[in-house]
Amino acid sequence: MKKLKAFLMMSVIVCNVWACSETTVKKDLQVDRSNVVSVTATVEAINQKTRMVTIKGTEGRLVTFKAGKEVVNLPQVQVGDKVVLDYIESLAVRMAKPGEVRDETVDLVGAAAPGSKPAAIGATETTVTATIEALDKKAETVTLKGPDGGVRIVKVQDPANLDKVEVGDTILITYTEAVALSVQTVKP
Repeated sequence: MKKLKAFLMMSVIVCNVWACSETTVKKDLQVDRSNVVSVTATVEAINQKTRMVTIKGTEGRLVTFKAGKEVVNLPQVQVGDKVVLDYIESLAVRMAKPGEVRDETVDLVGAAAPGSKPAAIGATETTVTATIEALDKKAETVTLKGPDGGVRIVKVQDPANLDKVEVGDTILITYTEAVALSVQTVKP
């Protein structure tokens, strides 16, 4: 599972670097933001027959849920095991190349091998081009028209980026979300 997590993290980084590096356009707009949150909980109770699992977070909060049939390795889970959840979110924005039009989503799903501790990974990467319809420097927003014709007003995190674009420019946006879950045996 560690190799799968490392692969996912590298994939996210490589995709974002790639998305922002191959630009031969007139402006230097380049936004790269990412956030990783990791949460660990302890298995407090497990009923293999009913598939009900209770975990306790670091704040002491208990959560009980039913593990679905897709969790084929549930018999390997024991009270005291640690459940680790990593959530990764990434955003990359750059100027689109002339004529570049993208509207695609790629999903990645993986699970642990049968017989091992349960683990899963899932990632979705969406890449779209959007046309800048309006800029509001006072409100620090940009109005974007996506490839489906939908319009969205977005608050800009770094207002200096508004000086790098103008109405009519096309930008490329790559948004990635990934979740990795693993169950780890606690060593005495």
